[in-house]
Amino acid sequence: MLRQVSLGRLLIYVVLFAWSFVCILPLYWVLLASLKSEDAIMHGPRYIPFIDFTPTLEAWRFILLDSHENLLQPLWNSLVTSVAATLLATVFACMMLYALTRFPSSAKAKPLLLVMVLSSRILPPVSMVIALYMAAKFAGLLDTRTALIITYTAINLPVATWLLLPAFGTRATDQEEAAILEGLSHVGILKGVLLPMLLPTVLSVALIIFVLCWNEYFFAAYLTTNEASTLTPWMVGQLSMKEAQIGGEPEEWAHLSAATVLMVAPLLVFSGMAMRTLSRRSIAQ
Repeated sequence: MLRQVSLGRLLIYVVLFAWSFVCILPLYWVLLASLKSEDAIMHGPRYIPFIDFTPTLEAWRFILLDSHENLLQPLWNSLVTSVAATLLATVFACMMLYALTRFPSSAKAKPLLLVMVLSSRILPPVSMVIALYMAAKFAGLLDTRTALIITYTAINLPVATWLLLPAFGTRATDQEEAAILEGLSHVGILKGVLLPMLLPTVLSVALIIFVLCWNEYFFAAYLTTNEASTLTPWMVGQLSMKEAQIGGEPEEWAHLSAATVLMVAPLLVFSGMAMRTLSRRSIAQ
C-alpha cells in the first residue's frame, strides 16, 4: 500500500514537473533572446549564458533609454490604467453586490440590475468603440489615461460582479448581524467585516481583472495615440512593422524579446504577491 502511494505521488510530481517545464520554457527562451547579441541570435540555438554565449544588455538599453523606442512611458501608462481600473471595478462590484444582497428593498430589482450590468459585457467591443471614441472626443479625454481607466472599469465591472456574486451569498452572515447589533454602519461592515472574510476571493478576482486590463488592446488602440498609449498597442505596432520587413533584423528580435519580458514581468509580480497573501491567510486559518 505504501509503495502504491509513493508511486502515485512520484507520478504526480513527474507530471507537474513536465507541465512546469512546458510553461516556463517559452519565458526562459524569450529572456535569453533579450540578452543575446546579434551573432548569438544568428548562430543559435544557445541556451546557457556565459557558456553558450556572452550576455549583453544592449537590447534593454535600447528599449529603456533610446529616445525613439523608450518603453518607460507606455509601461507607466499600462501600470496606472490597469491598477486604477482594477481597484475601481473591484470596489464598485463589492459595493453593488453588498447593496443587492443585504438590503431587502433591492431584492426585487436584483435580477434586473444584474442582467443590465452583465449584458454590457455581451456586446462585442467593435460595437461600442465608435461611441466611446466620440464621447471621449467631446469630453476632451482622447489620448488620456482617464479615458482608459473609465473604459476598463466599465467593461470589467460585469466580470468582477459575476465572479464575486457567489462569494457574497444572498443574505447577511452571522458576523454581519452581530456588527449591526453593535451599531456598526454598513460601510464599516463591508470594509471591516465582510471584505476581510472574502479576502482570498476578492484578491483572486482583482488579479483576473488586472490581467484583463493589462492585456487589453482594442480600446487602447482606438482611444490613445501617443501620450496615453499602453504596451499592447506598442507591441502590436512593432510586430506589424517587423512582419512588413520580412522578419526584421536579429537585433530587433532581441528588442522585442526584452519588451516581451518587460510586459510579462508585472503580471508575474502581482500574481506572486497575490499568491503569497493567499498562502499566508490559508496558513493563519
